[in-house]
Amino acid sequence: MAKKRNKMRSQAFSMDIMLAVIIFIGTVFFFYAILSNTQGSKADELQSEASKVLADLLSNPGLKITDGNMINATKLEEFLGNYSGLKGKLKAKNDFCIYFEDEDGNVMFINSTHTGIGSATINVSNIPCG
Repeated sequence: MAKKRNKMRSQAFSMDIMLAVIIFIGTVFFFYAILSNTQGSKADELQSEASKVLADLLSNPGLKITDGNMINATKLEEFLGNYSGLKGKLKAKNDFCIYFEDEDGNVMFINSTHTGIGSATINVSNIPCG
């Protein structure tokens, strides 16, 4: 009778361990799913806002910084020192940086002190944007 009782205890013990492992793995997957969805939705939100900002800068007459294929230097200078005003006109929720690259992907400076128009908290090639 004692052998049967020990066998039942060992079976119950192994079932407890299996149940604990299943709960642990389920919890890990649950948190992973929550965190990965949050990061994806934030990236989608930023991508959507970036597309909206770019579209406004290329098409909205009051914000347009291009004349055909050329950059309107006057409009660019107007926005250069007024990031908060530009952000308000664009109705952007997040910080952004507008910068230019040459055909090789090198960042082009707008002037001797600015790599772009935007938040100073954003770095472009390790140089603050605004």
